[in-house]
Amino acid sequence: MYVYAEYLLIENIIINCIILYATSKITRTKTSKMRLFVASLIGSIYTLVVFFPSLQFMGKVTIKLSISILMIIISFNPEKLNQFLKQISAFYMVSFAFAGAIIGIFYILNNSFKFTGISFKDFDELTKFLVIGILIALILIRYILKFYQGKINKENFITNIIIGLNNKEVELTALIDTGNSLKEPISKKPVIIAEYKALENILPNSIRDMYKTNKELDLIQIGKIMEEVSDDIKLRLIPFKSLGNDNGILIGFKPDKIKIYLESETKNLTDDIIVAIYNDKLATDEVYNGLLHPELLG
Repeated sequence: MYVYAEYLLIENIIINCIILYATSKITRTKTSKMRLFVASLIGSIYTLVVFFPSLQFMGKVTIKLSISILMIIISFNPEKLNQFLKQISAFYMVSFAFAGAIIGIFYILNNSFKFTGISFKDFDELTKFLVIGILIALILIRYILKFYQGKINKENFITNIIIGLNNKEVELTALIDTGNSLKEPISKKPVIIAEYKALENILPNSIRDMYKTNKELDLIQIGKIMEEVSDDIKLRLIPFKSLGNDNGILIGFKPDKIKIYLESETKNLTDDIIVAIYNDKLATDEVYNGLLHPELLG
């Protein structure tokens, strides 16, 4: 069997691009076509080591894993460890789906009853199995993505928001929570819930000290701070109910502005907004650090 290196390189670039593109959709990671192409090219060049006996040591598991990590970094440039782990997990999941589809097609179309391995008589036969396997894998991935994204769109949605106060800004990853009905009791304004750690940089020092010492539930302490920072920030007390907590209180404030990044537009809000400070984690996996009230999206 003869294998032309240029054909093998082109086929691997196409397959790698498809795998990385599917990975970006599953993990909801924004990237560019150029980054995907460069990563796919690097992964494809690596497969050419089979033609060089002196480079057979590069077939070790550690080298293969390193190439995969490099492809993920080039494609998506993950900033956090949990993002990287999700991306590389999705990358291998899609890769195994492709490999499984190709092996399955070979098994079904193989005339022999026994299945002892994969061997191809010529390059045309290899191409045939690759094309059929890729098409089947794409169909499977498409329906998996459709189901997954449909479920996400019905129940919740994750987006980025910027909160501005006194010429300072912080960026949050917020979940559009259809079950969030929390409103400020006096003005009836919808409330955005955000983790203290995400808001820390825009809050006055006295408020930071209160949260660091866990005195946010001390009403006397809160009253003193409300008077002290009244010129910089207007604090509100927001009662709330949650599972296991029927009489909770959150400290809220009115920001100067909020910018919400949606798929089709960017919403700039300056009125009718209250941000409540939550001194704990909203998500155990740290996927988001804010809860966005659905009324803010109209």
